[in-house]
Amino acid sequence: MLTASVALRGSAEPSMAPPDTPPAPPSSALYDLRWITRAACPADWWAHVERCGGGFFHTPPGLEAGAPAGEAVFAQLLHGQDVVGIAAGVRSRCRLGRRPRHLYFPTAPAFRGLPRPDEALGALAEALRIEGAAEVAVDSFDAGWQPDVTPGRSIETRDRVEYLVPLDRSPDELVRGCSKHHRRHLQNGIRQDWSFQTLDGPEARAVIAAVQHAAADRAAERGDPFQATLPAAAGAATDGGAPWGVTTFSVWEKGAPLAAALVGWAKPRAYYLVGGSTPTGYACHAAVWLHWRIMCHLAGAGFTTYNLGGTPATARQPDDPQHGLYRFKSGFGADIVSRRSVRWTLRPVHVATHRLVNWVATRLHS
Repeated sequence: MLTASVALRGSAEPSMAPPDTPPAPPSSALYDLRWITRAACPADWWAHVERCGGGFFHTPPGLEAGAPAGEAVFAQLLHGQDVVGIAAGVRSRCRLGRRPRHLYFPTAPAFRGLPRPDEALGALAEALRIEGAAEVAVDSFDAGWQPDVTPGRSIETRDRVEYLVPLDRSPDELVRGCSKHHRRHLQNGIRQDWSFQTLDGPEARAVIAAVQHAAADRAAERGDPFQATLPAAAGAATDGGAPWGVTTFSVWEKGAPLAAALVGWAKPRAYYLVGGSTPTGYACHAAVWLHWRIMCHLAGAGFTTYNLGGTPATARQPDDPQHGLYRFKSGFGADIVSRRSVRWTLRPVHVATHRLVNWVATRLHS
């Protein structure tokens, strides 16, 4: 277990108020915080995720779905004995050593009433550097805040956007909030004899793999290729009493799948991970109907937000390769929210050598 102290100056002490409470006015107070990390998920982890306003990517299935293979890292920011922040990520090894020195967090830490989250985020990177980390990357999936970090020689940033649909609406209101294009395809889908199903196990994995490969083939044809992926969490059985999980939703016609979506959730928010349509489903825009049905299902279960995932910030431009994805996601009446990822290079020589080795390996196999 790693323990590292952090001193934050010129800030009010952390508040025990809910995450959406405005911070107290600045003061000259000095207080000490401690980051501690563990490889095993603490038994009371969900309680802290909930209190800090965290989400799916702070949970074990969130790491399975959103992070590369590696050793899990569960970090807590302590003020005295109180947990005022949480983060979840993975450590991975590279070709240059036996120790796992590369760390990846799929989303930013979640904090409980902390007035200066950027300082606490930087302190986490520093604590991991002291432990021997060569590189720390903090991504922005479903992040609750956007780091205000200045890029430099050792810090890189990347901006993107996500599409959030509020679920405090009836099914009809969700339809009315869609674009004219989506409403037309929704009305067509409602008239069809389609069935909405949740899947698990091998069937879920097979359907997600099939629609992902079909989507990758279509993307390659339009000049925007991507590699089809099957998250390790796909096909996991859903525990109705669990506070987090992954569910495969699908739409079928006459026993054949039209579209499927893998959705990660940690109440009260859900996040679309991967999915797609079969060629038949793509021709009839079944994915529009599927995501509307997912929203209706989540709203009925008490969820407040459905995150359709992200795109580059440039996707809204008509000539961008991902403009079609922008039109699809924004067409549900989604709020478009800015996100920012940060990467710290803590051991420049190690990271530069690592990238050179990877470049040489790529050239040798090309």
